[in-house]
Amino acid sequence: MDAEELFRLSDEGIALYQQGRFAEALALQQRVLTASRERLGADDPDTIARMSYVAITLWALRRLDEALAVQREAAAASERVLGPGNPDTLATYNNVAMILTELGRPREAAGIHQKVLTAKQQVLGADHPDVIHSLTNQGAAYASQGDYARALEVSSRALAMAERLWGPDDSRTLTIRNNVAINTAEVRGHQPAIPQHERILDERRRRLGAEHPDTLQSLHNLGVSCREVGQSARSATLLTEAVQGFTRVLGADHPSTRLSRESLAVTYERLGRHQDARTVRAGGSITP
Repeated sequence: MDAEELFRLSDEGIALYQQGRFAEALALQQRVLTASRERLGADDPDTIARMSYVAITLWALRRLDEALAVQREAAAASERVLGPGNPDTLATYNNVAMILTELGRPREAAGIHQKVLTAKQQVLGADHPDVIHSLTNQGAAYASQGDYARALEVSSRALAMAERLWGPDDSRTLTIRNNVAINTAEVRGHQPAIPQHERILDERRRRLGAEHPDTLQSLHNLGVSCREVGQSARSATLLTEAVQGFTRVLGADHPSTRLSRESLAVTYERLGRHQDARTVRAGGSITP
C-alpha cells in the first residue's frame, strides 16, 4: 500500500466515523494503521495520527479500556517524536484524560489535564483560547471526583477568560457559566446558585431558543435549586416544563428526560403529592 493509498483509505475511515458507522470505520482504520506502521514506521507522525483515529473510534464504540491503551501509546509516541508542547501531543493527552474520566478515574484525569494546561500556557500563552478548554476539562475532572471546591475555582477561572476572549453571551461562555453555577450549588449552597441559573436560562432562551437541550438543562438545574431552598411550587413548574421539552425534543427514554422526571418526582414528594410522584416516575403527565 503506497502513501497515496494510505491517505485515501485514512480519509475514508474518517468519513465513516463522521457518518456514525463506527464498526466499519474501526476495521478500515486498523487496516490503515497496520499498513502505515509497515511502510512509514511506528514513529512517523502520520502513523501516530492514525493510532489516535483508532483510539477515538474505539472510544465511540464504548470500548474504553482498549481506547485508553491505544491513546496512551499514541500520546507517548507523539511526545517522543513531536515534543511535549506540540498541539497534536497535547490533544492526544487530553483524549487520554477524557477517557480516564469516563472510566471513573477522575483523579488520574485531573493530573493529565494539569499537565496539558501547564504545557499550553507555556507554549501558547496564558490567554490563549485553548487554555480555556483545558481549564474546563480540569474542572470537570475535579467535579467527577467530588472535589467541588477545586472545580469551582478552576471553572471560575475559565469563565473569566471566556467572558474576556469570547464575550459574556457566547454559547461556550454560557456552558462554562453553567458549570460555575453547578459547582456553586455544591460548595456554597443552592441559594447563591439560583440567580446564576436564572441568568443562564434567560440567555439560553434568547440565543438558543426555548426548546434547545441546553435551555432545557438550565430549566432543570434551576428547578432543582429552587426545590432545595424550599421553593417547591416553582420547582414543579420549572421541572414540568423541562420534562415536557425533553420529551418532545429528545424522546421519553433519553437520559436527560428520565433525569428530569426523577427530579420532578422528588419535588412532588416534597410537596406531599406522592401519587403524582408515582405517576411521573411511571411516565405519566401531571399538571404542576
